[in-house]
Amino acid sequence: MTAGDTEKLLDDTENWFVHIGIPHFIDDFTASEDVWTRAVGFLSAVFLLELFFTFGNEFSGWYQAGVFIAGVALAVGGIVVVNRYRGRSNFARPDDIGPAELALFVLIPPFLALLGGHNTMVEFVGVVVLNLAILLLVYVVVSWGLFAMARWGIATMWSHLTQVAQLLGSILPLMLLFSAFLFLNAEIWQVVNDFPPVLFSIVLGALAAIALVFLTGAMTGSIQNLRFFQHWEQVGAELSDTPLHECDTSSFPGAPEHVPLGRAARTNVTLRLVVGLAVQVLLVTLLIFGFYVLFGMLTVREDTMLQWTTLEKGASRLQDVTLLSFNLAGHRIIVTTLHLIASGFVAAFSGLQFAVSLVTDESYTEEFVAESNAEIRKALAVRAAYLELARSN
Repeated sequence: MTAGDTEKLLDDTENWFVHIGIPHFIDDFTASEDVWTRAVGFLSAVFLLELFFTFGNEFSGWYQAGVFIAGVALAVGGIVVVNRYRGRSNFARPDDIGPAELALFVLIPPFLALLGGHNTMVEFVGVVVLNLAILLLVYVVVSWGLFAMARWGIATMWSHLTQVAQLLGSILPLMLLFSAFLFLNAEIWQVVNDFPPVLFSIVLGALAAIALVFLTGAMTGSIQNLRFFQHWEQVGAELSDTPLHECDTSSFPGAPEHVPLGRAARTNVTLRLVVGLAVQVLLVTLLIFGFYVLFGMLTVREDTMLQWTTLEKGASRLQDVTLLSFNLAGHRIIVTTLHLIASGFVAAFSGLQFAVSLVTDESYTEEFVAESNAEIRKALAVRAAYLELARSN
């Protein structure tokens, strides 16, 4: 294999890391080459849109057209100056983006706003802050591969939908023992009746945070085991369906042992694993939420709700919280905000229980966690072979 072939193979592997949502597996990962360059299309589109900051209330007609042309000339001139300063041709697409290019993106649009008659410093500073916020958002999304994770998470959700439905058939009776008594209880309905939306959101957020912390801790320990390979043959066996599927690992010296992972790479792969499990927990939580909404519609009806709560005694009335009402088999069925809050409250606790079971119960682990671990094991094997190729190139 020539040096050029190896270089192309390394580039393909780096693109594969980005595609599966683990960009920090790239060796010598830097923002200038591995973040901003991948977002240059989006940043260019934003920059072009901000050319219209030259339009304001101060000019009109041909004068406004002249101001717009002057703004375009200023932006184009800035691009040419930065490219020449960086040793590139006038309109070359940058292969690395540093402070000069970022300063151009941040500062040119505010000057265009001043040129267009937006002559207050508040507006100038506002555009600067806007562009800095865009850069921060782009860095977080691209650096950690959030779009790739989201795409993978949605695909995982659909692929596991049948499995989750089957699993619910086996775990629902156990969950009902935990949650049905809570749901069909007068006290919980009075609690949700007095539950302000803000406090309800805080409780749901706290339960979600507990689940994420638990999953993160469990996955951190799991990665330590996944990244260990006794010999290169184990690595080679994991390289199918990857850019390195034709790589001959038998010629690599020594033993791979623990695949090298820096702090950012460990965080990235942990996040990838947690996202996969969190998607499954979310799916189970939503299914349980839907079940209890339907269950509550049929079991907790108007008379029961009035007996269990102070709706008609306080300032609130039953009709104020009713979202939907219809007749079913000659009986009036209502759906209220209390049904949704009570169902969400019970579903959130059930989701937390499921999250704990995912990493503590062997049957759940084999059903749901094993596949995610296999994908990460493959990615770690690719990284081991990729680093060895990079050293020898």
